[in-house]
Amino acid sequence: MQERDNRISLFFSEIMPKAVPPALAAGLKYLLIALVVVYALSYCVIPFSDGDPAYYVLIGRGLLRDHILPYNYAFDHKPFGVYLFYGLWDLIAPFTLGKFTLLAVLLSGAFVTISRAFGSFNRGLAFGLLTVCGAIFDVLSGNTELVLVVAEALILALMLKGIETNKTGLFFLAGCLSALAVNVNYLAGVCLLGPMALLLFSPGWFRLSRCVMAGLGGVVSLVALFSPYLIVGHGALQSYFSMQRSFLHNYSGALSERLQCVFWMTFYLGLMLPILLGWIRRFPFNLADEAARRTMILPVWFASSFPATLLSGHPYQHYFILCFAPATLMLAILFREGAFPSRLALMPLWLSSLFFMGTEVKRNVTIALYTSRVDYTEIARQVGQAKVLDIRTFHAVFYLSDLKPFDVYLFSDHIDIFFRQNAWKRYMQDLAQNPLYVVAPYMGCERHEVEAPVCQWLHDHYTQTYAVNVRHIHKSRPNKFSLSLYKLREPSEQQPSSGL
Repeated sequence: MQERDNRISLFFSEIMPKAVPPALAAGLKYLLIALVVVYALSYCVIPFSDGDPAYYVLIGRGLLRDHILPYNYAFDHKPFGVYLFYGLWDLIAPFTLGKFTLLAVLLSGAFVTISRAFGSFNRGLAFGLLTVCGAIFDVLSGNTELVLVVAEALILALMLKGIETNKTGLFFLAGCLSALAVNVNYLAGVCLLGPMALLLFSPGWFRLSRCVMAGLGGVVSLVALFSPYLIVGHGALQSYFSMQRSFLHNYSGALSERLQCVFWMTFYLGLMLPILLGWIRRFPFNLADEAARRTMILPVWFASSFPATLLSGHPYQHYFILCFAPATLMLAILFREGAFPSRLALMPLWLSSLFFMGTEVKRNVTIALYTSRVDYTEIARQVGQAKVLDIRTFHAVFYLSDLKPFDVYLFSDHIDIFFRQNAWKRYMQDLAQNPLYVVAPYMGCERHEVEAPVCQWLHDHYTQTYAVNVRHIHKSRPNKFSLSLYKLREPSEQQPSSGL
């Protein structure tokens, strides 16, 4: 305990400006610890902070509980492995509040433990840097990027161990895991390209047998992963890839979003720059020297991951976890080596972390209030096992009420992305099949979020059974958690269709 306290005090002495009096420095230290505690606890009172993991669980439930392959239950553009992973986590952790934050904590712990293969550092410090400074990138949301960096660390650690022990079987295992990682998120292929090339093809490390075993492992893993599609046949695998390709063609960010993406990722890169420069000063690059090659793994991993943060063209901060994770390892190692960057150089990172911890707390408290105002239990009771048609509603109601989708395009804007100006026609095709329940934005027709023909059909054939506006202050501006639930009337109660 005393040793841990000494490490914490030493770290604070490194980041605190020298001009701050000792008494004030001690007060600031305890204030910061209190903020970190509040920041962490704020994630424990919400079902999710980012809607993506909840959506992955929805498709995972269809896969593991209803035995329906992805894209036949609900569509998303991520590959097969991500739904399998989050579906399994849903089975392991069937509770709601803090579910993905627990996953993030476990993944962060696994990451720093595995990464000891790349150098000596204090795991507690690395864990703290990843989770606390990771507030900038919403690390505790438990999104796929954290899954990726754990998988990447394990793959690179296996390859490094294979080099040390000259066991080619470890390269086969690394190849298997690489295929799985890519099928959690395709960006893993970009992130791993640089460090894997370093480990496979550097002078002194290159062995043809290692390359063959890594490639063979990848092939075996892919065949095993996609075997359900191959067994089903009937073009299931072709449909799987064609739906992704069609969506991604329309999903890329507009020019304004791409410019924002470049701006934010460059800003985040600037926060990491003192770490990279400190690393290069402490460990100069030299491919001819084996010890120097080992120190190149982390910066090459960082550099290879940076293009992956830009590929989608969307300025989502969680993408930068791909770079931030290896950067935290470098910073922890530099601290151990006594080569910590200067206080002034790291001040933008510390201040940004404080700011984003505050914004995360505010957002999480707001989410807790919004979700508490929706009676998801009542919605689940009304709907039962019936399939529900979603019309541009946030998928939180499907996740928290455990509803089953009527249309595979469940995400709020997927139909608009696929069908654009003809989206309303897709809704009309679905409504013509008389789904028993429909969920739509609160007052979506009055606020023109739903097209007139769709609204007319709802008016003629459905009865609203539940509605909630979670915005108590700005009642005229309901947000994405607000919704209306409609039930199909009996045929004798329906009004004659007014046509299109």
